Amino acid sequence: MIVATAGHVDHGKTSLVRALTGVDTDRLEEERRRGMSIDLGFAYADLGGALPVGFVDVPGHERFLRNMLAGVAAIDFALLVVAADDGPMPQTLEHVAILGLLGVRRGAVALTKVDRVSPQRLEQARAEIDAALAGGPLAGAPLFPVATPTGEGVAQLRAHLAAEDGARAARPPSGNFRLSIDRSFTLAGAGLVVTGAVFSGRAELGESLLLSPRGIEVRVRAIHAQGRPAGAASAGQRCALNLAGADLRKAEISRGDWLVAPRAHAPTDRIDVRVDLLADAPGPLPHWAPVQLHLGSGVCNARVALADGRSLHPGERALAQLVPEAPLCALRGDRFVIRDPAARRTLGGGLVLDPFGVQRGRGSPARIAALRAMEREEPHEALGALLAATPEGVRLDRFERAWNLDGDEAARLAAGVPMQRFRDADAGEWALAPAAWEALRARQLEALDASHARHPERLGPTEAALAAEAGLRRPTPASRAALRSLLAESALVRDGPSLRRPGHVPKLPPEDAALLTRVRELLAGAGLRPPIVGELAASLGAERAALLESLDRIARTGQLVRIAPNRFFLPATINALVETARTLSAESADGSFDAAAFRDRSGIGRNLTIEVLEYLDRSGFTRFTRNRRWMTGAVPPRPPAQAAGACSGLDQ
Repeated sequence: MIVATAGHVDHGKTSLVRALTGVDTDRLEEERRRGMSIDLGFAYADLGGALPVGFVDVPGHERFLRNMLAGVAAIDFALLVVAADDGPMPQTLEHVAILGLLGVRRGAVALTKVDRVSPQRLEQARAEIDAALAGGPLAGAPLFPVATPTGEGVAQLRAHLAAEDGARAARPPSGNFRLSIDRSFTLAGAGLVVTGAVFSGRAELGESLLLSPRGIEVRVRAIHAQGRPAGAASAGQRCALNLAGADLRKAEISRGDWLVAPRAHAPTDRIDVRVDLLADAPGPLPHWAPVQLHLGSGVCNARVALADGRSLHPGERALAQLVPEAPLCALRGDRFVIRDPAARRTLGGGLVLDPFGVQRGRGSPARIAALRAMEREEPHEALGALLAATPEGVRLDRFERAWNLDGDEAARLAAGVPMQRFRDADAGEWALAPAAWEALRARQLEALDASHARHPERLGPTEAALAAEAGLRRPTPASRAALRSLLAESALVRDGPSLRRPGHVPKLPPEDAALLTRVRELLAGAGLRPPIVGELAASLGAERAALLESLDRIARTGQLVRIAPNRFFLPATINALVETARTLSAESADGSFDAAAFRDRSGIGRNLTIEVLEYLDRSGFTRFTRNRRWMTGAVPPRPPAQAAGACSGLDQ
């Protein structure tokens, strides 16, 4: 169990921790000289449980509230300290409000300095505390009068903490490992040590982790958990980890950084949240308000973009997006606190819903519905609601990362929620509700049939045109996956960039049909290097300009593909060239290839290679970046007989 003190400056928090643990947590020379805590202090006490209880002693002065926030980010129990002579003071109330915003519901009150007041004042202080805590996270918390100089009440408080530790259910080490770093230092002969509270998961000796958000790889050399040497660090523990890594000398580790499993490394600069403005906030929070954002043990400047674009009034709750000044680490379920830019007042706080917020449309009905789904308590409930609310599909790998699911948890989630899974070459793992999947397939077939009926002379629409006819603004990962499944079932056929029903035969005017027959013979005989228009005109005994006009007219039907001003291909030849690109991509370590590799594999020469690759870029088959090309998520141009293999990557 991790216990954190809370309360006003000079109310005896450090003295109480020393009485409970025997450890003076004021480790800085300035703290001892001034008799006031400035930074976090740490101590452990064996209260009879399986592990010692960890204590985090926080500063009470308002100037050091950012340090207090770093200490209470992941605690199990709050020990509110109130001096009997003063009673609740401003920082007492602010600390209690912060505990509520962070979701802390277990705690006790230590009424200190009772040896300095009369019995009447003691009862008055009790009443003041009851009134101050009413309706808050610590309402009804047990109160223990103590006097640390004499030891009065300390044994009773210690016994209560031991009982709370025994009654606390051990936090399961679910999820991927995440530790919020609140301190880092170097030990002679050991090297770098970081300390903090483990939010989730488990890390063992020798394990490779990442320092986030920078993504520096490290290895765990030694672990202390709750003040003792250990073989693993688990959720709910305060731990110190001795780290080793080749790039550590370059790393500047600071409070607020994270030590995480690779799967939990997901820096983000747009975080969709549910935010509560405190009832005693000084005024409304406007849209795009600047704030200080406290998350984990860190703090940074950020903006609050309210989903409805209006102001949030004291005591109200709203959906919003946090936009920090630099990428930070956050996952679904993390709690945060916001303060005014000058760090004088706590304004509110809330819950992270989606760490991967959208840049546009954050207040759209679809986005609001998605965030309402993400408010569900359990990931399987959230995914079910999200699938129902998003007919375009859910980015499954991103959902799993947002909820910090490890591999086993992700597999159980996939098995327990009805969905159609698919992988997109550009956008990762996706899922669609079964009904939405079938509806999308049906819409595209209906749109294709309608296109054939309207344009019987054409081979068929392109993928983008079919998406538009099906009511989509552009091809989506779901629509591409649905097309792949239809190709696998031979419900449609791909000819170059065109899609058609298997039985559809374009109806050309007789003169164009006759010309196409002769042109097909010439193009087919040339293989992957068809003649240019002038050479075709010479072979056909036709005038070049008239032939170009006729070929262009036929190309608009999809039965020829114009890749350059003077070059036409058969759709089947385009299929073969795209398959060459796909093979090169599959053979490459990073999925990319360059023009030289394509030229050598296809054997079509440099100039024609450039024309073909530029056509593939324009048509969406490939994506050109830094002199290399990657295949996009476009429907693979494979004949129906081979389409089943193309769909084997779909998780049924």
